[in-house]
Amino acid sequence: MRANGTKRAHQAMSTVTLGTFIDLYLADMRLKNRTPDSITTNRLHLQRFATHAGGGEVQLGRVTADVVRSYVAAMQARHMRYEHHPTRPPVEGALSPYTIRKTVKILRGFGSWLAREGLANPFDRLDIPTVPKTLVEVLSPAEVTTILAALNPNTANGARNQAFILLMLDSGPRVSEVAGLRLEELDLPNREAKLMGKGRKERRIPFGQKTARALLRYITAFRAEAAKPEFTQVFLTLDGYPLDRNAIGLILRRLRIATGVRKLHAHRLRHTFAVNFLAAGGDLETLRRILGHESLEVTKRYLTGLQAAQVKKLYDDYSPMDRLSGGDPPRRFGPRGVTQHRSDGDRQ
Repeated sequence: MRANGTKRAHQAMSTVTLGTFIDLYLADMRLKNRTPDSITTNRLHLQRFATHAGGGEVQLGRVTADVVRSYVAAMQARHMRYEHHPTRPPVEGALSPYTIRKTVKILRGFGSWLAREGLANPFDRLDIPTVPKTLVEVLSPAEVTTILAALNPNTANGARNQAFILLMLDSGPRVSEVAGLRLEELDLPNREAKLMGKGRKERRIPFGQKTARALLRYITAFRAEAAKPEFTQVFLTLDGYPLDRNAIGLILRRLRIATGVRKLHAHRLRHTFAVNFLAAGGDLETLRRILGHESLEVTKRYLTGLQAAQVKKLYDDYSPMDRLSGGDPPRRFGPRGVTQHRSDGDRQ
């Protein structure tokens, strides 16, 4: 009798709409004190899946493993990125394997929650796709100098942007952590900031004297008056509203265009901090704590960027052809970057 009752309950629950269960899942995330950014990201990915599955009103029982697999296949076949993005215009190009991997992990997390609630999990056979193991790319010292030189610290926008970019280069916080940083969490005398990271886990990060001076100058001389008393975030718009992660991303994209630093984005600033920290003699465990990683294995990926930078430096010092004396006459760059022989005619 109990088995029959359980079966009937499962059948009844399977007729509830997918949209209802997504709402319940997000409510559960809020009860577990997950970050607003995490909840928003999950909502967007799950709503996109629901649209593919037939809309939020489709019954959960109609969401099969075939529907799930067809969604992932459709993502892999797409040729347009940033559709429906709040700040970025759509551009042609395949979705990044990292984007697809993130979507699959979110779907699997939702499926695990369904299973815990005693419901069928149509995502349980969905494999997390592998992603290429690429080198961690960082900004060069010349690129960092170019970026900072493009900021005018004598304007409200320039002082603010300089302060948060220095903080990101100096301590490697995530863009969401920068956006969420509040005045009461900033300890300028001790050069520390308390951040709320992933999983609502707090940590403290240090920063240097130059960053501390930029923060103090922005806060005391240029920070706008908050539009509401509860807006105690460090970084505000000129109208006094909190600068969110999308606004920071937009600032960096405009700066990328202005400076010509092609791959300037928030995570590249974090990568640059991590590799420079290791290059200066920092250890992996300290870096893990500063970055807020759960596992040291995640932090170790920055060793690849460090090794690439070290190899490049050693090569520049010991290039066989650059160290070769005699032989070909000296060369110089032509007007379009093509090397040319220097001849007597060049002197005229």
